[in-house]
Amino acid sequence: MKSGLNNMFDSKHYTPILKWKRAEQGALKALAQKHKQYITPLVQFVMPKPKPEEKFEDLVNNFEKLALQIPEKIIEAWSQAPIFIDVSLLFTTPLKAQSLKVIGERGSELGGVFIPVIHLNDEQDIKVATFSLAKKTDSGFCLRLICSDFLDMGKLGQDITNILKVSGLDHNKIDLLIDVKETEGDNKKFVQYFDLSQSIADLPKWRTFIFASGSFPENLSECKLDEENLLPRIDWKSWKAQVSLKNLNRKPSFADYTIQHPVYKETTQFFHPTSSIKYTLEDEWFIMKGQKQKFELYLASAAELIKDNKRFFGENFSDGDKYIMEKGKYFSTYIKNPALKGTGSTETWLKAGINHHLSLVAHQVSTLS
Repeated sequence: MKSGLNNMFDSKHYTPILKWKRAEQGALKALAQKHKQYITPLVQFVMPKPKPEEKFEDLVNNFEKLALQIPEKIIEAWSQAPIFIDVSLLFTTPLKAQSLKVIGERGSELGGVFIPVIHLNDEQDIKVATFSLAKKTDSGFCLRLICSDFLDMGKLGQDITNILKVSGLDHNKIDLLIDVKETEGDNKKFVQYFDLSQSIADLPKWRTFIFASGSFPENLSECKLDEENLLPRIDWKSWKAQVSLKNLNRKPSFADYTIQHPVYKETTQFFHPTSSIKYTLEDEWFIMKGQKQKFELYLASAAELIKDNKRFFGENFSDGDKYIMEKGKYFSTYIKNPALKGTGSTETWLKAGINHHLSLVAHQVSTLS
């Protein structure tokens, strides 16, 4: 059994669900060890942005080539600690199955612990690839349940029993992830599925038990320029309230989608986002909204944020906070000579925001009473 896989973690742990893109990779790599020890990420591989006139077959072929390089990049960003790998956003079943095999096996050769993730309704080829990888690398696997799986609890129980039988693995080699994705303006949906998840058979036997949701909005259209925008972290507040209840069959660990909407849309790659700082607070997100492609507004917002003693955590809290401090201090220099470079990009600001969020949530879950 590889180190860290037996009884992998308890409820005081955090699983951020991230797209495997450069900003997210950078945010993981820059995490301090004191925060990293409380985190096991789930990375979802996504298709590269297509070039003009690029054919579908070429897009698939390009990802197959990229997949060969992914294991080294994961090790570089996350070292050899356990990490969940999810291929569900890739385009074809053969590509998903092949990518699992290539990435998982190479990751294991490099000393990493790459845990494959499957859904109940995945095609047979993906399940076969998952179970084979789980046994070959001794990683086990993660079963990711979604809302539709809970429509018939009797069928869900049968499906889980079948997964256990076909995989040939016991509960203690399988991580159970309940993912309700987006939460609404209140926590009714969260509570509904949290309650249902408590009735899953043999809940204490699974290697880990994780409950995921996301409440960051799809866009910032409701936020206003030049105003304080505070959005409630419904996912975090709901989880915190539920795990404090007595008589739970098992407390799940926390999972979210950081400062991104939980439902991924390929088309978002083609739109320019606003130059907005998304800064996570204890129970809210502080949004300093900018305008599209006006990168100097990042600097102006950062300059305001670092002066806010009630909200800014300080440059020593995380790598992301250090970046915000540096850019905030740079603002006055830039204003004197806008020809200077150094505003940062959409990627670097997203990296900073995610890194701060990861650091804060790791601190929150680890210190929860």
